[in-house]
Amino acid sequence: MSRGAVAIEPVEARRSCAEFDALPYRLYRDDPSWVAPLRSRESERWDPRRNPALRARRVGRFLARRDGRPVGRIAAVVDRGFSDRWEPASGFFGFFECERDPEAAVALLNAAERFLQQEGVRLVLGPINISFHNEVGLLVEGFDSSPMLLSPYNPPYYEGLLHDGKYAARTDYHAYLWTPASRHTEAVERILQRAQRGTEIRLRYVDRKRWEEECRTLHALYNGSFADVWGFVPMSWEEFQSEAESFRDFLRPELIILAEEGSDAVGFSVTLPDVNAALAGLQGRLLPFGWLRLLTRIPRIRTARHILLGVRPDHVARGVAARLAHATVESARAGNLARAELSLVHSANRPILHIIEAFGCAPIKTYRLYEKTIA
Repeated sequence: MSRGAVAIEPVEARRSCAEFDALPYRLYRDDPSWVAPLRSRESERWDPRRNPALRARRVGRFLARRDGRPVGRIAAVVDRGFSDRWEPASGFFGFFECERDPEAAVALLNAAERFLQQEGVRLVLGPINISFHNEVGLLVEGFDSSPMLLSPYNPPYYEGLLHDGKYAARTDYHAYLWTPASRHTEAVERILQRAQRGTEIRLRYVDRKRWEEECRTLHALYNGSFADVWGFVPMSWEEFQSEAESFRDFLRPELIILAEEGSDAVGFSVTLPDVNAALAGLQGRLLPFGWLRLLTRIPRIRTARHILLGVRPDHVARGVAARLAHATVESARAGNLARAELSLVHSANRPILHIIEAFGCAPIKTYRLYEKTIA
């Protein structure tokens, strides 16, 4: 039977918005590794009232159809903060999902490129889901385990679809695995001993009772610690607060650690329980009994994702990062975690990679960022 032509349409009407959100649940329903995110959370990502990240960015979304049926989707994003700071006249594509249909995939990529060209974009980077604060990269190695909280996931054939669209690799990010069997090197032990001698720096857990104050401290550290990391754009307080609230109900205070010198915060480490372990099998739905299953599973989660370790520039090379990493490992052991994933780590971030490897963690996944010049 012959197939109809691919039709691309902008996502504007209520029906197409719902189809855009629903497509991954159909594409991945037989994939044992995929974990369905909460459907309500996914739809909120496109509401500027609920997602402050949209307020400073221009976004266009598109669906690909064959014979009226959605077969793919994509979003195009203009982030002036990023282009002004790092890559002039650049833009992103993200939220890319597609059946094994090269024609539809190329049509979607071309639609995103046309949208971006109208905004003056000449260099397209992706996949990036709205910003570098969100999911970044295409999974290209490590398909044998389920994605952790807020980690990108896609089938292996997506790499070929991007090549069909003339996209080339720009840079890689990695995920590393820690287990209780991981052991740090003697060099780490020496660094820890030096860092603990004659220093005023102390470590403490985040205090839930002072939630907004602690969040403001973490917000300042986040923007200050990563300012020189390629791709980083300072996060607004509204956006940071919104993200923090989404984690509040299931975070464990002993896995969020602050380094302080006197009353001055100089570094931090954030590890979050892998709520994907609790979401598995719910198909993204909390009703009628999903809420109950989620609430009973969350306390039993024994996996986690370490997402951030930052030190203020004026305190780098003082052993603060090693102390934070060691304290995180000790909390993970005390909390009886079976495994933790450290991600995403830029392949060029040698200082952090040295620390991760010195703590006995091995690479398990690779995510690739792609680029294409469209001028």
